[in-house]
Amino acid sequence: MYSIIRFGSLCGLALVIGFYTSHLALGSTTDNFTTGEIVGYSVMFISSLAIIMGIKDYKQKRSPAPLGFMGALGVGLGISLIAAHIFILYNWFYLVFINPTFTSSYIRYSEQKIISSGLEPTVIEQQLSELADYADLVGNNFTPSMMMFATVFVIGLLFSIVSAIALRTPRK
Repeated sequence: MYSIIRFGSLCGLALVIGFYTSHLALGSTTDNFTTGEIVGYSVMFISSLAIIMGIKDYKQKRSPAPLGFMGALGVGLGISLIAAHIFILYNWFYLVFINPTFTSSYIRYSEQKIISSGLEPTVIEQQLSELADYADLVGNNFTPSMMMFATVFVIGLLFSIVSAIALRTPRK
């Protein structure tokens, strides 16, 4: 359990530091949204290395007892859940206190991308309609935060599955 809490906190802290540093370095202008997305996903993947380290740490502490796939997967998922909870709190704090205009700026940025896409007018109209529905959905701070929770957790799930396969103790 100690490995799960320690490495889950480490992963969550890495996410918070990475995203906040990205915000400080790139700012929140629409010119940097694409770069911000690339940096954001990179931070998520790099911080997920804590899952591998956490499963290895847990396995070493269990030694010589074997660690099966399900045990390793459980450790990885525990780390992912803790990190995702830490990150949802940061994301909510970011949207409420650090950058309360982020969601509306991102919607306006998306509108401009659609309008300047050069697509057929009917396709543009359809995409703008879908964007308006999306804007209604993310109009509060809960939904975007939950989307970030899900993103971090799904990336963590993938890391957990691969790590559990690679780090399990093979049956004899």
